[in-house]
Amino acid sequence: MTQQETLARLVAFYQTLEASKLNQLADIYHSDICLADPVGEHRGLPVVSDYFSSLLKNLRYCRFDVSQTHHFDNNALLIWRMFYAHPSLQGGAEQTLEGSSYIQFRDDKISFQRDYYDMGAMLYEKIPVLGSVIRQLKKRLQP
Repeated sequence: MTQQETLARLVAFYQTLEASKLNQLADIYHSDICLADPVGEHRGLPVVSDYFSSLLKNLRYCRFDVSQTHHFDNNALLIWRMFYAHPSLQGGAEQTLEGSSYIQFRDDKISFQRDYYDMGAMLYEKIPVLGSVIRQLKKRLQP
């Protein structure tokens, strides 16, 4: 499989991210994968699989719309929007989050992925009391 094919598989995987598809991770990610996001660093395919499993356990659904992919040398950049619903956030209504992923390849599989997104927009601002405090702080920081 080529890097371009791996990238296409990754995009397809994230279009409907669900626990039943976690067996596809080994086709996409290198066994020594390092997945980094605002939550933390997750190293190794079993750890990444467990991380995905725990994230998906309480979500009603999660899907990504990847609007741009840029592949260069052994690297790639994805620009995406995530759509998800969690029963404890905003009454279970659909939430959206914009982000990007920087990817490195080794042996035509993804060996490193760093996801960039606003953790506050994803979670903290959705919690009733904490959300209002964060929104007030943001207003104060505006010029």
